Amino acid sequence: MTIVLVSDGMLEREACRHLANAFQQHERPCLTVSPAADAELRLDPQLLPGHPALEQASAIGLFLQDPADIRSFLSNYRALCHHLGRQPAAVFSGPLVPLVGDALIADLSQRLGCDLLMVSGDQQIKQLEALSFNWPESLARPTAIATGFWFPSNAPNQPVAQPMLLALIQETIPTHIGAREQLLRQLNRWAWDQPHWTVMLQRDHPWSADRPLFPDDQPIAPNLHSATPGQLLPLLSSCTACLTVSSPWILAAMQWGRIPVIVGDYGIHEEQQTTRFFGSGVMHRLRSIRNLDQLLQLPRVNQHWLAETGGCISDGANRLLQALDRLQAGRTP
Repeated sequence: MTIVLVSDGMLEREACRHLANAFQQHERPCLTVSPAADAELRLDPQLLPGHPALEQASAIGLFLQDPADIRSFLSNYRALCHHLGRQPAAVFSGPLVPLVGDALIADLSQRLGCDLLMVSGDQQIKQLEALSFNWPESLARPTAIATGFWFPSNAPNQPVAQPMLLALIQETIPTHIGAREQLLRQLNRWAWDQPHWTVMLQRDHPWSADRPLFPDDQPIAPNLHSATPGQLLPLLSSCTACLTVSSPWILAAMQWGRIPVIVGDYGIHEEQQTTRFFGSGVMHRLRSIRNLDQLLQLPRVNQHWLAETGGCISDGANRLLQALDRLQAGRTP
């Protein structure tokens, strides 16, 4: 029997690759499904319910960008199993980023049809219990477990000798008009002022090579570079410091001991997705950072916050397998 891992986005595919590697170490057969070319089965997730690959599935992990797509998948898959007289496999899912408060409940409410919910850390488990204690008994809740982050606990590389700032550029954040361009100009000024640093721009989302970050007429510092696809995790482990408004990938830099900088110029708001970093201790305003060397004096992440968010969990795949085994034992006639 095979565990099928289904994804459709960049972060989701990375999570499935990480889980697949861990499952293989536990000698559990696994199949990754995605529209991307690097998947073992290249397929639109919404076309999967009727695919023969699910006939031998012991469990299905759904990691889709839009949680509403999970309900559609579950409805189609379980209706087909009922029609064929076949017991559906257990389905597990969860937000890959450490959501808090209303955002956590809103996300998980879209996944209530799943048999098992995953969250990143113990803090999310506590919040889920606190925020849902008065739900009606008619609204069944699946079991929730904390499985840590979607990337390896240990960095694959050491930091490079020459100091490097990795700036994670998001697609639609910051939402203020002109704010993204202002951030890029600041990074370019820092690079011009201190040429002994390397400033690397890494988009945290898929992009087209014909869409440059800077206009052609803007002079770019020779030590400022744009990363190519596939460099994200290696750069996160090699950088000296990592800066972003709210990209969840900065959690890897935090976990691996790099200097994290959450740009706090836009406040702690759900619109900017900065609420998830409340308590991390690494939010700074750009005007308070005079130059790149000053980054070396900034504090590391609040380790208690990081641990509660999922940083202390290194056996997430094993926890997940044990929970799936318990589910399977309870479902066996």
